[in-house]
Amino acid sequence: MMLDSETITQVVFYPKPEPLNYVPTGIATTTLANGVEIAGYLHECQASHTLLIIFHGNGEMAVDYDALVSMYLDCGVSCWVVDYRGYGRSTGMPSISAMFRDAEAILADVPRIGKTIGRDFSQVIVMGRSLGSASAIHLAAKGSPALAGLILDSAYADGLALIARLGGPYILKKHAFVYETRRDELEPEPSVLDPNQPQIYQCPFEDNVDKMQRCHLPILVIHGTDDHIIPLSDAIYLFKICPSEDKQIVKVKGAGHNTLFSVGFSEYRQALRAYLSRLIG
Repeated sequence: MMLDSETITQVVFYPKPEPLNYVPTGIATTTLANGVEIAGYLHECQASHTLLIIFHGNGEMAVDYDALVSMYLDCGVSCWVVDYRGYGRSTGMPSISAMFRDAEAILADVPRIGKTIGRDFSQVIVMGRSLGSASAIHLAAKGSPALAGLILDSAYADGLALIARLGGPYILKKHAFVYETRRDELEPEPSVLDPNQPQIYQCPFEDNVDKMQRCHLPILVIHGTDDHIIPLSDAIYLFKICPSEDKQIVKVKGAGHNTLFSVGFSEYRQALRAYLSRLIG
């Protein structure tokens, strides 16, 4: 798969090991996925049977979420922050195709993870931030009965365009899927590829924008209005094409890609709490 080439993975992934002096605040987990160990940390909310699986951004690690754990726990859910291959304690080398396979392994491992703390997680919600939105949307689009909700934080619509913006090659899809409808359905139009640029390749690929059309779960989308890495228009488009009858988008005014919490923490927390409280009942 061309998207697994070194040229692409070097642009998309930034793996780094866990700090040597790190003291875990959660329960260390290891999920076996196609011969590779995927590491994560489980943070338990007492008496809760709802689990929030978090797929983080490409420049983050599971340990970076320690400071945010209390926010999720206060919403009445246990949270499981998982890494990608090569990140933290995880083995292997990251790639786009492996990222999706590993996400499926993570979801399948929920019953076993729950048993380690004597818990039966009867309700599972997936959350993806930035790059992590790909894993979360991938799982939501598969229609697994195990899933009860989807949260998107700074999510992208067009991964191929994002790769180009990050310095990778320009890639055109062999199958247009829904791209031809964008100009009529969205204003402003999300970032798209410039076919006049050099290094144009073609490959079959189903992107976030394609999979989102199969997401019928209750969905919360949160995005900063001043995000210059993944523009707000991407979030708006994902929201528009999602067929779910239960969806909400929160636009945090003045927030950039990495300043959602510093600029709009209260708004973010309020939206998250309201969404999770409604699902939990």
